[in-house]
Formats: sequence, C-alpha cells, structure tokens
Amino acid sequence: MNRDDFLKGSFSAAAVWSLFGIMGSGEIGADNQTIPGFQPIFNGRDLTGFTDVNTSKDTWKVKDGALVCTGKPIGVMRTEKQYENFILDVEWKFVDEGGNSGFFIWADGTPYKDEPFPTGVEIQMLDPGWPEINERPVEYAHGHLFPVMGLKGTIPDNPSDVVKGRSYALENRVKRAGNWNRYIVVCIDGTIKLSVNGKFVNGMRSTQRKKGYICPEAEGAEIHFRKIDIMELPGGILQPGQSAGEV
Repeated sequence: MNRDDFLKGSFSAAAVWSLFGIMGSGEIGADNQTIPGFQPIFNGRDLTGFTDVNTSKDTWKVKDGALVCTGKPIGVMRTEKQYENFILDVEWKFVDEGGNSGFFIWADGTPYKDEPFPTGVEIQMLDPGWPEINERPVEYAHGHLFPVMGLKGTIPDNPSDVVKGRSYALENRVKRAGNWNRYIVVCIDGTIKLSVNGKFVNGMRSTQRKKGYICPEAEGAEIHFRKIDIMELPGGILQPGQSAGEV
C-alpha cells in the first residue's frame, strides 16, 4: 500500500491536508468540528511537556532552538501525557558517526524491571556509520521498528532476517551524522507507518498496546532534535490492557 492510499484510508482528508501544510491547526471544518493540526511537543525553548524518567538534569538541554541529548546516562524521558492515535513529525541528527538513539511510542512511563527502557515499540534512530563500526548489516541504520522490554503481539510489515521480530525499512534513506533526518510516524489503532526523509518505507502492527507515552531515548550518543510535532487524531476502541498504565 502506498502512502496516499494509507493516509486516505486511515483518517480524514482534512487531516491529510494539515499533514502537508495546506490547512493550519485549529481551523473549523464543515461539520463545525476542529480540524486536527500539528502542535509542538518540543517548543524550542525548554523541556515543558516532558518529564525525566531515569536520566539526569544534564542529559537534556535546549541549545539554539534544538533539543540536545548527551546520550548519558542511558535511559529516557517521557511526555507528560499519553497518546493513542497520532502523527509524529520529528527532525533529528547525530553529531558524530556511529550514533544510537530513537524513541518509544505507546510506552510505559517507567522502566521495565531492572532495564533502562520502558515497554513499548521503538522507532530506531541509528547513524549509517553504526553498522560499519559494529560490523553489522546495513539495514540496522535505516528505520528498524520493533517491540521492546517484553511487549507481545507485534506483527512486522517487513520481517527482518537479521533480528527476529523486527521490521526493516525497504529503502536505506537515513543520512549520515551532521545531516538532518526527518521521520513522520503515523500511529492509528495499533498500526504504525514510518516515513524516512520523504518516503514511507516501514510499518508494524501492535495488537496489545495502542496507547501510551512517547519517550525520547538517551543511548550513549549525542543527538539533536530541532522539531518534535504531533497531530492528535480521534481515539478508537481500546480493549482492557491496551493502554500503558498512568504514571
């Protein structure tokens, strides 16, 4: 399924227009309902809207309008609220080659057992130099999607032969350190579709988790985010246990 077919089948035309900048946030449609639009999760000034989970006061800072993560200590911060159906628009880059990071969606607000990360689905962010440095397959660095910390019931669009349970991107589109990358992540009723630098190339289905926190990740490398915007979409029907616990 191509991007246009997916978008048309997943949410209203008004939301699609807003995604591509044709309509702004907060306009009123013909049915007198507010048309969904993008709002910043990261406001470009401070960490309002986020709560540290298990990193430190020095891990995350704002510099020149960008959110800068040192990568240390390993852990996450989380959004203050949970999200169910949404589109996430993120622009990011690594400073040095070999960087490793990402963010978790529909995640718990606390770490899993004695691990540094919460249960959820990870949207991988890796520098293309990482597989070279670590002598691993190149597919690692171009938008892997996978369940983490005990999450069950996920179905990859493109099952990876490298790591069981992961979904790999059909094209290698991530740019190297020093260059900005753009992820657009569409999350609706347990379905995830990932666009990397202008093309939808990966997807995953989650049957047991459809609502939770969004958690940017610190995993050892400095990473910058100059945009983290979200379009919230109407909710669906959640079964018991499909939401993360409230923190």
